[in-house]
Amino acid sequence: MASTLNKFDSCRICGSTELHDVLSLGDMPPVNSFLRHESDATVEKKFPLAIVFCPRCTHVQTTHLLDPKDIFEDYIYFSSMSSTVVRHGQTLAARYAKELGLGAGDLVGELASNDGCILKAFRETCRVYGVEPAKNIAQVANDEGIPTLPEFFNSTTARKVRDAQGPARLIIARNVVAHVPEVVDFIRGVAHWLADDGIFHVEVPYLVEMVDKVEFDTIYHEHFSYYSVTALDRLFREAGLALWDVEEIGLHGGSLIARGKKAGTEPTANVTRYLEKERAEGYLTIAPLQRFAERTRALQTRIPEFLLSLKKGGKTIAGYGAAAKGVVLANYCNVDKDLLTFVADRSPYKQGKWMPGVHLPVVSPDHIFEAKPDYLFVLAWNFFDEIREQLARYETELAGKFVLPVPDPRVVATAPATAASPETKK
Repeated sequence: MASTLNKFDSCRICGSTELHDVLSLGDMPPVNSFLRHESDATVEKKFPLAIVFCPRCTHVQTTHLLDPKDIFEDYIYFSSMSSTVVRHGQTLAARYAKELGLGAGDLVGELASNDGCILKAFRETCRVYGVEPAKNIAQVANDEGIPTLPEFFNSTTARKVRDAQGPARLIIARNVVAHVPEVVDFIRGVAHWLADDGIFHVEVPYLVEMVDKVEFDTIYHEHFSYYSVTALDRLFREAGLALWDVEEIGLHGGSLIARGKKAGTEPTANVTRYLEKERAEGYLTIAPLQRFAERTRALQTRIPEFLLSLKKGGKTIAGYGAAAKGVVLANYCNVDKDLLTFVADRSPYKQGKWMPGVHLPVVSPDHIFEAKPDYLFVLAWNFFDEIREQLARYETELAGKFVLPVPDPRVVATAPATAASPETKK
């Protein structure tokens, strides 16, 4: 369980010490510090969770830093648990095989490669190599035939990897750039490992989407940074790369794919369009973030009140998805055992444990069909389409209903029902 805390008083991109407060979510347990025994609650630790804005470069970051070694060296998130992520890896492999003309001698590297889920889609076409700091997960990847270095990536690691593996035609960094405290050094490492004609593929939650959809639960201790295109452009330039292209995808409630190349590369029209759009919408100032903070504070009471209204008349509610964002949402909005009976999750690494802070028991999804709750509150709402598909019987046979929390709590319209036997109905 994480134990080391430091306050970060300067901007991680430009170094400015003029940081403006945006939002505090209070003291929060680390999102992956699941309790092995309910009695462990007596020694559970919580830490301040808040974000600030840098007016010099527009970067948004957390105020306190938990030591990454405490968080990531023994991790419990496995990418392969999500069929959405698996399909995304297959799409990326097809895209870059065509765009870069990848062949057997080319190298694709991935940073924070997890269990090798994404690299598996590339290995039939070219060489692959992962860098993953979680030793337990890196071991899983190596066992699956994905060569993986169990270390944190930085400029020093980059020199070692390039010397051993050669330059990479493609370097992928999915949902890791937001997790790196010394992010300029991290990107400098990428610039060193990247081939002269290579592409650096980054995926991060998009700050504008987070603000527009009030996705406050994207904020947690492991996410040190929250990126706009404007901030990414500054970051790449600070580290010696050029932000070459950018696009949006629907993953994780709205993410950016930012693509970098060696310094001196002219950006596409997409980059210019996003930079101009963010300027026009005020994202060079703190104003949109202040509105986001106000809407977040309103949800702190609106969400539990909505759930309480659903429980009238003896109805029952369970949660689905003991994800990082679910831990933040449940703790910030006091969604505990008074509102939910349990939380179901597909990960066997979380089942049989208790969610940090709110101490809700985590069970297998099979338990849903035994307990038959009237509502499922989807904490992992960013994977709702996948969850709904996996739990089709919950709607069609049990007449259950899904509840989504953001941008406003709501019951999802019921999918078309199929005939069910009396025994399967509530």
